[in-house]
Amino acid sequence: MKAVGRVFIFIFLLGAAQISGFPVLSESGQEELTPVKLVEVKAELGWVDTGIEVKEGEKLVFRASGTISLQRGNPIAACGPEGLDLQSPQQPLPDRNLGALVGKVVKVISVTRDEETGEERREEVSTVFYIGAGTEVEITLEGKLYLGVNDNVYADNDGQFTVGIFKKKSD
Repeated sequence: MKAVGRVFIFIFLLGAAQISGFPVLSESGQEELTPVKLVEVKAELGWVDTGIEVKEGEKLVFRASGTISLQRGNPIAACGPEGLDLQSPQQPLPDRNLGALVGKVVKVISVTRDEETGEERREEVSTVFYIGAGTEVEITLEGKLYLGVNDNVYADNDGQFTVGIFKKKSD
């Protein structure tokens, strides 16, 4: 089956599961997955807040499709969720492909406000992990889940990834 057909079936199944409660199975067909959310990750936005709070030890399954460009208008800068076969020390994950789909969990430690300027200062810890076209991730930090592209310059990016987020039914 062509990738376009698989993407359509994936999105259809995710929507059907969310609407009617039909189960979605893992790629192995062995585990039932519970849909959590379908998120659009626009490449030019940087980190996208999924609105999902995660817990340490929780296992999430991600499935992604779509195409982005790491340089608007440049056809050789286009890639899917696996990214381009290039690495840079400035990327969030320097040992992974430039433009690949990545996730981040942020835990806020404290929030203070500067009394003179009113500026909010946040102390937080975070962990970044690779997703690509699809993977299962065990969460290592409690906090808020963000998705983005493995890039440090977003303004010239274009396109989006569509990401399905699932939990294993047994979890």
